[in-house]
Amino acid sequence: MTIPRGSAFARALADAAAGAEAGTLVWTRRDDRLDAAVVLEPNEPLAQSLPVTYVALLGLGDALGALGPPNIPVTFGWPDRIEVNGATVGGVRLAAAETRSADAIPDWLVLGISIQIHGFPDDDSPGLSPDRTALHEEGFGEVEALPLLESFSRHFLAWMNSWQEDGFDQVRQAWLSRATGFDDAISLEVDGVRLSGGFTGLDDAGGLLLGREDGIRHVALAPVLREPTWS
Repeated sequence: MTIPRGSAFARALADAAAGAEAGTLVWTRRDDRLDAAVVLEPNEPLAQSLPVTYVALLGLGDALGALGPPNIPVTFGWPDRIEVNGATVGGVRLAAAETRSADAIPDWLVLGISIQIHGFPDDDSPGLSPDRTALHEEGFGEVEALPLLESFSRHFLAWMNSWQEDGFDQVRQAWLSRATGFDDAISLEVDGVRLSGGFTGLDDAGGLLLGREDGIRHVALAPVLREPTWS
């Protein structure tokens, strides 16, 4: 479903709450950004469903690799960002139907996708924000929104099948192979608290494993995904 304006994520949330079928895809007709969202039907409780974030990033990474120029690094920032040449071009976000208990399976999930293709309309000084960029500023001059969405859909489905059939480990290893800061010292803020340590991996629930002097700290995925870190 194409909408002329507004947020694809907000529209997909409304559609999901109104009973939209799994697989319902919404995207905004715009040239400067890929703005899309898809309704999913989880078969596990929310905590076990959150790693779909990594699956989506792998799909986006493979789509950019297929459509873009060779030898330009496409990497991932934990837990929801996608980067080109070390700067963020967008990411994914997730929302779920409310449940009565943590063990209940949500009626739906909505996965949002945002990739900046051209420059930022609200930025009158491009280049002054080195931590964010757009595809066309990094050599992806032939990439447009609809072909990128179509390519993402194919690669996302392939990674979804891999996750469902083979479990999280293959997804985890593929994601970590492109993760910024993996095996290095990192610093991040979670619920207003600054955490530092060595990025040693992901646990089975997709949480970050942070090596510290007092041992390994598990940084849960759920609180970090409440709001996108890339917006």
